[in-house]
Amino acid sequence: MFSVVIPLYNKELSIENTLSSVLSQSFQNFEIIIVNDGSTDNSLKVVKSIRDPRIRIIDKQNGGVSSARNRGIEESKFEWVCFLDGDDLWMESHLDTVFRMILDFPKDKVFCTSFIRSTENLSLVNKNNSVVVIEDYFQEAIKEYFFWTSVVVINKDVFKKVGIFRTDINRGEDLDLWIRIGRLYRFIRSNRVTGVYVQDSENKLTKSRYNYSKSLYADFHLRIERFDRKTEKKYYNKLLTDGFKAFILRSDYKNALRTLYRLLMLNFIKINNEKSN
Repeated sequence: MFSVVIPLYNKELSIENTLSSVLSQSFQNFEIIIVNDGSTDNSLKVVKSIRDPRIRIIDKQNGGVSSARNRGIEESKFEWVCFLDGDDLWMESHLDTVFRMILDFPKDKVFCTSFIRSTENLSLVNKNNSVVVIEDYFQEAIKEYFFWTSVVVINKDVFKKVGIFRTDINRGEDLDLWIRIGRLYRFIRSNRVTGVYVQDSENKLTKSRYNYSKSLYADFHLRIERFDRKTEKKYYNKLLTDGFKAFILRSDYKNALRTLYRLLMLNFIKINNEKSN
């Protein structure tokens, strides 16, 4: 039913808990694809100590999280692909929640649940289990970055139409894929919280130096001459505005100016369909 793709790079302190959260799912029809992206610590040893025939290990040279996820998609045996980073966690109801949504919306191909950050009080999780249909990804993402990698489930047919993760960028590569998906598909989202975004684990990319030239900010909107809907343009405006503010807070004025330039250039891009919302 589900192929769970876990990119692995130097997560020896967290990968066991991550795998345990998958193996303890109430819905048990899945395979786990561990894509070892050239780990140099004991991550692989930890994975091999866990005995379960559903776990497959794919070794590759280090190429970044996008190349690891892409390899996992390529190696997947089932039609539904889930992603889970090697330090994040699922609650035991995650796959069951998605399975029920797939049954209720058999014609749809893009699903997700909701998540909480590990720095938040887990006891205060909203018990809202309702499901919403998101017709316009951009309109929803303007309000909230809801489509987080470790709680998404995507049918393999989607990748055939929109492509896979870009490997030439390492900041915002997930958002780039969601943008391409959002132009063609609607999203089915459960408000039930089934994932935990662990923010204090080892080897977080956010702790490393920011390479602007390999970020989504560097080129994502300048490659588009026109938009088909106003909400997409508004979404890019939010991304750039949030990025500008973040650089200012970090006193990274060089990248703040780069982002401000792209924000100004965005205003010159035309809307293809003026009747769009």
